[in-house]
Amino acid sequence: MKNQEAEERINRQLGELPTSLEVVCRLMMMLRNPTQENEEVVEVLLTDKDLTMQLVTRLAMKDKEKLKQGEDSMDSKTEAEILKILFDAVLHMGYRAILSLVSALSVGQILSAEFRGYGYGKRELWLHSVTTALATQRFCEVLQDSNRAMHDPSLGFIAGVMHDIGKAGLNTDLGQDPQAVSSEMGKAKGTWLKLEKSLCGIDHAALGAILVKRWKLPKEIIDAIRHHHNPKASHQMAAIVHVADYASRFISATGGLANFRVKLKPEALEFSGLRVDDIERVILNILNDQETLNLYTAN
Repeated sequence: MKNQEAEERINRQLGELPTSLEVVCRLMMMLRNPTQENEEVVEVLLTDKDLTMQLVTRLAMKDKEKLKQGEDSMDSKTEAEILKILFDAVLHMGYRAILSLVSALSVGQILSAEFRGYGYGKRELWLHSVTTALATQRFCEVLQDSNRAMHDPSLGFIAGVMHDIGKAGLNTDLGQDPQAVSSEMGKAKGTWLKLEKSLCGIDHAALGAILVKRWKLPKEIIDAIRHHHNPKASHQMAAIVHVADYASRFISATGGLANFRVKLKPEALEFSGLRVDDIERVILNILNDQETLNLYTAN
């Protein structure tokens, strides 16, 4: 199967992609402006009504029933309250935190489903993606704080939360032929990438890179998704995501076909600049911060 055919198929299977992904891209470009005004950030958020509803609800909006009724039934008081919540969130949480939450909400629409082809129940792949994203973000912060490398933690979060997005396009085929999957898994030295390529013609990392390139995300994120299973020295963010993918297994007990779980490649530590004690520290940090984890994964 050619890459273009795979891209066309994932579009058919997913239907219309969340428009909020466009908001994520616009916010990332705005992040590069040090004089960015909070009002402009809020204006971009308001361009997607569904995203605004999700975001405000997630930010502990008390009057959730009014939100569910839709924009047409909102009175001016409710609209003013929504604006206040958004402005307060941008002011107190910070722009990077809002960007991470918005990216999580948009991608979460895709990854919260059941992924039978991969052995994931509902929301299990999403939980894995969020923990990988938080770990990637915090590894970037660790590297910055120790002057080992400079990577934007917000881009790290997005690379982590999208690293398995390609599985959304391959899940249907894998789920339709479980016997073929079992047969491939039984082969010596099998890996998910080899299995996917054998049965689907493309692996989830390559397909994910095609998708995020189409969404015009930065090259650093595209490369991180494409190479997160086989990082190279020239793709440091991919190496960080690889380590985060491994670390996430110790943070959240999700499903998935256990025999094919990720193993940490020693060279990934070298390429990422991370140490074993960094992994232990970040795992404990996230385990002790359930409030942040719940912010992204709560129903």
